[in-house]
Amino acid sequence: MLALAGCSLALLTAGAVGGGAAARPSDPPVASPGLTAPVEWANPAATAPGGAGVPTTVTRLPLGDFDRPASGAVAQGGVLEDVPLADGYHRTTRSRTLTVTRPTTTPFSAVGVTWRETTGVGAVSVAVRHHPVGGAWSGWQTVGAAEADRDAAVAPRGRPSPSASASGAGERGGADLVWVGPSDGVQVSVSSTGGSAPHDVTADLIDPTSAPADAALPTPPPVAEDAPVALRPFMPAINRRAAWGANETLMNWRPDYAPMVKAVAVHHTATGNDYAEADVPKILRSIYQYQTVSRGWGDIGYNVLVDRFGRLWEGRAGGLSRPVVGAQAGGFNTGTAGIAMIGDYGAATVPDAVVESAAKYTAWKLSLSQAIDPRGTVTLTGGGSTSRYPVGTTVTVPRVFPHRQTNSTECPGAKGMDVLPAIRDRAAAMLGDLTKPSTVRSLLAAYRPADGTVRLQGIPQPIFTSGPNEIAVPADYNGDGKADVATWSPITGNWTMLLTGEGRSVVQWGLPGDVPAPADYDGDGAADLAVFRPSNGIWYIKGVGEQQLGQPGDQPVPGDYTGDGRAEPAIWRPAAGLWAVRAIREWTFGEPGAIAVPADYDGDGKVDAAVWSPSTQQFTIGAQAAGRQISTRLGDPGDTPVPGQYDGDGQADLAVYHDGRFDVKGVGKYEVGAPGDVPMPLN
Repeated sequence: MLALAGCSLALLTAGAVGGGAAARPSDPPVASPGLTAPVEWANPAATAPGGAGVPTTVTRLPLGDFDRPASGAVAQGGVLEDVPLADGYHRTTRSRTLTVTRPTTTPFSAVGVTWRETTGVGAVSVAVRHHPVGGAWSGWQTVGAAEADRDAAVAPRGRPSPSASASGAGERGGADLVWVGPSDGVQVSVSSTGGSAPHDVTADLIDPTSAPADAALPTPPPVAEDAPVALRPFMPAINRRAAWGANETLMNWRPDYAPMVKAVAVHHTATGNDYAEADVPKILRSIYQYQTVSRGWGDIGYNVLVDRFGRLWEGRAGGLSRPVVGAQAGGFNTGTAGIAMIGDYGAATVPDAVVESAAKYTAWKLSLSQAIDPRGTVTLTGGGSTSRYPVGTTVTVPRVFPHRQTNSTECPGAKGMDVLPAIRDRAAAMLGDLTKPSTVRSLLAAYRPADGTVRLQGIPQPIFTSGPNEIAVPADYNGDGKADVATWSPITGNWTMLLTGEGRSVVQWGLPGDVPAPADYDGDGAADLAVFRPSNGIWYIKGVGEQQLGQPGDQPVPGDYTGDGRAEPAIWRPAAGLWAVRAIREWTFGEPGAIAVPADYDGDGKVDAAVWSPSTQQFTIGAQAAGRQISTRLGDPGDTPVPGQYDGDGQADLAVYHDGRFDVKGVGKYEVGAPGDVPMPLN
């Protein structure tokens, strides 16, 4: 088993041990300052231009407790005669109500009511009246208590103390957010109709303000699915967080990741259906403020949202193509993705455009790992939080399941329930044969150094041309879940990329003598340009910084060895058979002179150390989950090892390439390119 502790860091510093010799057990560790620390996480978008987003202001109205109302609030027994209760709530002899009225307020457009407790509270109904700017008082809008869908028992790694709550007390319970539009007066009535009453009740009046871009965001044009690069469904057009003005400085903790997404949870936001296109960014900023700060979740809960016009919007940070753990199905957030339909679909029919966009997102999201049929079922183990099940419960749910399946809620509403079969069927049609594990999912390509061209299997003409004698560096550079064709010039340091759905891009990064080492170091879902400089053992990572690891003769082998969603700088020292992963450990594994072929061979979401011997053609894998070494022979002398996830089983397959042919163990043999070509599998 590959232990993760008790290892010297003596070999991690360039020049610490000369000639590739191993340090003696008695030698003290030698490391440069900070060498053992991981790459510090910081939300990449927070420091980007406009990272503070569109200003959002909050006015807090304290209501206090039912037996000790705040100044200006009124507590009384029963429910006010002219105030309705949310659907499913009933007046009882034990009903009590807290009310606050402000005929004049600072501007606001949404109201979010929260309370101290996250669990153990009985039935709570919230009613809101608002005074539109320049209009007359509205009727009452009602919402019930919302779920605490963030998994409190599994806090995201690296998150600081939850000080994001407006009260400074961490995570809070609350009702669904009420969207009212521009207003300058409010009346809020909170009724406890049974069970324990909440304490420290507050109402946040959220003003998302307006920005010129709010009215200038049409649906992004659909991506043209060019046949040579359309094996998997393309990522649908999704407006990113910057488009709706997210304040990225609020999202200051490192996201958590699951090994893969196995199912999609469907929500509605219960915020009403009569909004205009220009209102959507403001609604999103209000939801973000409410869930991130008012409720103390640290970020918006849903991975994506879809408005009634069919436009998709990025929700939770961490990378759209990544299996980000959200806060959309409390107790069952790990391994699921959440999509929220913006609106209330208890009685209103879900528009066809919403169904189509939800299906597109579902098909794309489920195409990114192992083969999944969205019409099937899956077992999930979780529970706790505010789910319907105790911790450790295993349940069977549809691959596309409603929020109410795992949590005590009516979400996504009766009409939302009606469209789930259509979403499943449409997504399955988009996936086609990719629902079958036997289908090869990787695009097989080869780079021809003689003329700098790239060819795909079955396509006689080159699909890409860069320069001769460059280095193939395929990776997902735009975060859409598809590896992009790319090469790096050892002469100019130019990266020439064919970004899926976007076109050609050229960026300079690195110097002659460097070794390219692209990977997702900051966890945003897109590969970062990076080079390893053997002369000084420094890694230069564009947009991230510099890292010290390695010495001349080392080979960079970056990857996510911990499963935290970020690649770690790592080296393979073929002269000594040494692996070293920054901030984790160093160890000897594999025969000297072998070729390092790290990949996720056991499907646990972590990269496993592995080597291939040019002399014996033996793959030796140190599978972390299996806790043992696995050896298998594949290939012939002169082959190039190219393991990757070629089929739909979610685990890297053993593969080699030679003279224009890929040989994938257990999958098949495929002719791509010609003798002298370099393999470029687009896994």
